[in-house]
This record gives sequence, structure tokens and C-alpha cells, in this order.
Amino acid sequence: MLRASFICLLAACLGVSATAQQAKPETKTTVQARPESLRAGFITPSEVNVRIDPDVRTFVVMAALNVAGFDYETGGQPLSPARAELRRDLAKLDPSVKEKLAGFYKAHRRQGVEEAADATRYAALSVMMTQPPGFTIYRSPEHPIPGDLEPLLGFVDLVREFYVKSGIRELLPKYMKVGEAYAAAYRVPVGTVIFDVLDYFHTKPETVISMRPLVVTTGDANTRKQKSTVINRTRTRQVFVITDPLLAIDTSTVRGDILNQKDDLLARKIGDDYIVIVGPSRAPTADAVRQAMIRFVIDPLVERHLKASLEYKDQILKLVASVPAAATQYSNSVYLVIRESLAQATEARMRRINAVSNRGAYSEDDAVSDLAEAYLSGAVLSFHFYDSLIGLEKVGISMEDFFDQMVATAKFDREATRPSEFEPIVARVSARRSTPSKSTGTRGAAAEAAMGAMAAKIMASDDLIREKRFKDARGMLEEVLAVEPNNARALYGLAQVTTQTASAVELDPKSDENDKIQAQHDRLERAIDLYRKAISNASKESERWLIQWSHVFLGRIFDFQEFRADAIEEYEKAIALGPNVPQGAYKEALEGKQRAAGPKQ
Repeated sequence: MLRASFICLLAACLGVSATAQQAKPETKTTVQARPESLRAGFITPSEVNVRIDPDVRTFVVMAALNVAGFDYETGGQPLSPARAELRRDLAKLDPSVKEKLAGFYKAHRRQGVEEAADATRYAALSVMMTQPPGFTIYRSPEHPIPGDLEPLLGFVDLVREFYVKSGIRELLPKYMKVGEAYAAAYRVPVGTVIFDVLDYFHTKPETVISMRPLVVTTGDANTRKQKSTVINRTRTRQVFVITDPLLAIDTSTVRGDILNQKDDLLARKIGDDYIVIVGPSRAPTADAVRQAMIRFVIDPLVERHLKASLEYKDQILKLVASVPAAATQYSNSVYLVIRESLAQATEARMRRINAVSNRGAYSEDDAVSDLAEAYLSGAVLSFHFYDSLIGLEKVGISMEDFFDQMVATAKFDREATRPSEFEPIVARVSARRSTPSKSTGTRGAAAEAAMGAMAAKIMASDDLIREKRFKDARGMLEEVLAVEPNNARALYGLAQVTTQTASAVELDPKSDENDKIQAQHDRLERAIDLYRKAISNASKESERWLIQWSHVFLGRIFDFQEFRADAIEEYEKAIALGPNVPQGAYKEALEGKQRAAGPKQ
């Protein structure tokens, strides 16, 4: 029943993918020889080490997550057939197992992150596990756990218990057939995307990397009777496209920072595997595969040309330093800046080519908006590479031959002026992508554009606060409040920054102790005022989490000031909002009421 219904869904959703192809650039004269299958508009995925299959580990982990309370479905749609069927199959699960899974899931929901995207972390974690029933993750300096997955390691033991006690093993054949049908439907779209990417770059991916030879010496070290044997070594690079029916509809994730534990890890390093995990969809969703394939092709190329690129290290890192919201990892990595800039530029160019050829909706403004997001994150050469790639499309040489010139022609003073150019375009695109306003006048459109720009700044400030870059976050939040003085998110963020940023008087060792105490008191009073304004301006429907957390943070400040009665009053207000506030602070409120706490945030 399930298999039939789900395959019918796939047929309806993905049937057009057999003929859908991304548009090709203008006809070019190629330099490198390419596989014969490239000339047919499709390349068999396995020819370039692209594997398309469901994965037992991912299925089991996502089954556990669905049991744990992952009930979100894209756009408020009903759950996909497989997820609905799974709930019926596991209706008699041991309540204690379900309770532990639910407790972990709720405790590790990330504030401000869409639930479908947050759930993909668990899918990524599954790929790092050994096969069942072990579900073991091996840690080593060579294979570190990414920062966003580290907090989820405690889920591994719960998955192991779930696998043993739930009866999920007996359900595997049924659900794996669903995943296999889904994988079969993806073969043509993936093969077409592979062709498009390789055709665009005029190259082929490096699936095998030569390593430094291993020299083994045998014989007596004290005599001349020694024999040295040189052993050639290689690393294999692969793309794994994992089809999983238990993700939310139209959800996908791409990871290049983990290795698939399915294979031997000894002869591989981070970057050799690209993991693409895709959920059910009612339309071909090859975008994630294209993102992975672009990086799969360019990673070795960027590394090969890194020595020449390092000639511009000072200019590149200076440009990154001028972008307040740039992620920390870009601040000292020329490789990462160039790799991500080229990847983002290529993605935008290929989408534009496709849109022009097929009358798609991805406009030049859309490309600028996406490049701006990349630029602000630290990929500061995205615009330069985007413009350069237009030249590549015209001359038709391989990226290998084009790369050094592309980097060398960067005008860093020009790149520093990009934000002043893209800000109005980003605002325009943000307004268009948001829910259409009933107002059709110029004033209404301008208000929508400003609202989109402010939302982008608030999101950027959230990242800065998580990175403890409070000075940069304060500047962005104050810009928002200058335009929207009652913006609850900005008030809440500025309250967090104020609480955690000591004033100059407090930090000055020469300051009088009484002056320090007064300065701290004034700072915390400002934070209290900001939290209260955030509460009064927050939406009672969509921002209940903000209200609940604000009451908890107020309680902690009052506890710090030794106003216990006032603190308890705030905790009780948070508790009154209930335990079911998504991304809320109910547990923290209960703990605060039970015992006094300082302003730890």
C-alpha cells in the first residue's frame, strides 16, 4: 500500500525530470578531452563516482527523529505518505524510548532556525555512523565533528536503543524499496546535472587523488642489506546522493565537511566526500546535487592553484576584514574565500543560463541577491568571479586554463564598493520574495523593501551574537532600530548584546569601584528596558519564543541583582506561556524559579 502510493507520488512529481535539462551555454570549442557520454547531454552518475541510493543509517535516524516529535511539513502540507505510514507502524513503541527521544529533540532545537532545516543535521549525523546495530561515530583530529553536529552526539545512543527496541529492523525492506524507487527517479536529473556542470567548466572531476608515496624499508638497519619499497597511494573522491522519504517535502542538504563512514576512512580526508541528502518532492530538485557537483569539481582545482592565489593573500583577507558579518572561518583562509566565491558565482551563473533558456523566474536581481548573501558571509570575490565566468562562457576554454587569470584580474578596491551597489537590489528582491502586500502603491512597495533589508540585518546580527561578536552586532541592530524603533527582534538582540558587553568604565582597571558598580547597574537597567520593549512589541502568535526567553533573561538579571521576588515573577510569566512554545524557554524558566541564577546567556 505504502510503496504503491509513494511511487505514484514520485511518478507525478518527478516524471518531467526525464526530459528536463539545464540549459547549456553558447557552443564552445573545448580544450580537454571529455567522456563520450558527455556529448549526449547526460552522463551516467557512476562514471564520475556519484552514487544514488537510500541509506539504512539515515532512514533509522530520521525514523527516530519523526518519533521524537519532528512533525513539521513544508508549507503546512499533510505529512508525506511514508512519514504518515511510519507513525502507524511505530504506534506501539515503548513510551520510555519515545520520551527520551522527544526530550533530546526538544532540548536541541536551535532557536530561530526553520525546523525542516534543523532536522537535516540529524540526517547528516547519520552518515558519520557505522552500520547498524553499532551506529558508532569515530572521532579523531583528522576527522573532526562539525560544530553544528557536535551537540547531537548524544543522540547516537538513543538511536541504538531505538533500533533494538522499536522493531524498525522488520520495517527496513518496505521503506528501503520506497527509497530505491525514489533513487531510480533521480537518476536522470542527476545525470543531467553532472553533464551541465562538466560542460560548463570544460573539464572532468578528479575522482582519484594521488597521495605522497609510502616508503617501506626492510632489512637490518646496521648493515647495508636494506631494501626500500615505494608504495603508491591514492584517495578516492565520491558524491553520495541519499534519498530519504522521512525528511520534510522539498528538503535537501549538502555537506562537504564530513566523511561517509560507509567506506574506509583511513585513505580519505575531509573534502573527498560530498553528501547530498534529499527528501520527497513534487518537482525535480536537482539544485542540491548541482551545488555539490560544482564543489566536487572545483575543490582540487582551487587547491592546485592555491600557491599562485596566495600572492593576493593580503588583499583578499583585508577585503574579508572589511565585511562585519563575515564568518570567522573566512578571516584567515584564502582557499575558503576563493572556493566559496567560485562555487556561489558558478551556481548563480548556471541558474541564470537555465532561466534565460527556459524562461525561468531566476532574474539578474535574484543572482545579485544570492551573491550578496555570499559576499556578506565572507565569499567576497563572488561578484568578480560571476563577471569573469561570463567571459569563460564566451571563450570556451577549460576552467583549469582560465583560473589563474580570473584571480589575477580581481580589482580589490572595486570589490570593496559592492555593498553600496547591491543593497537596494537586495531590498527589492527581499520584498518580492516575501508574502505579497495588499498595498500596490509606491509607498507600500518601499515599505516592503525596507522590511526585507531590515530582516536580513537582523539575521546577520543573530549570527554575530552566536559568534560573540557583540560590537558588530550592536551596529547592525542600532541601524534596524533607527528605521524601526519597535522591531521586537532588534530590541531583543540589542538587549542580549547590552547584557553581555561590559562598558568602558567597568573594564577600566583605574576606575573607582563605586563607579564600576554604578556603570554595571546602568547597563543592566538598559537591558531590562530593552527586554520589556521587546516583549510589548513582539507578536503574540509568531514570536512567543522571544517573549518567553525575554522573561527568563529578565529573571536572570534580577537574580544577579539579588531581587529574587522580581526574578520569580518573571520566571512565572515565562512558565505561564506553557511548555509547547517552539524554540521556547519553559525548561529554563522552571529551573530559574527553582533556584536563583545569574545572567548567563
